Amino acid sequence: MPFGLKNAGATYQRCMLLCFIDQVYVDDIVVKTKESDGLIADLEETFANLRRFRIKLNPKKCVFGVPKGKLLGFMVSERGIEANQEKIDAIQRMGPI
Repeated sequence: MPFGLKNAGATYQRCMLLCFIDQVYVDDIVVKTKESDGLIADLEETFANLRRFRIKLNPKKCVFGVPKGKLLGFMVSERGIEANQEKIDAIQRMGPI
């Protein structure tokens, strides 16, 4: 993407949505399922889209098959979305304003 483009973030997000529908937020891609046997098929579809649009992943930042994890600053699990304890602790350590 060229330098100086003022709406680069929005343009990038629009491109990612075209590639992955609702699985992506900027450069975070989530593949989730309630049934573990459907996960492989969903991952195959996601990797096919990655290949089709020539998008490369950083293996060091990829996590697969986890029951819970951090996404966009929140903890996501089968129980739902919860506050990230690290952020709660940081707020509690803050002094008075």
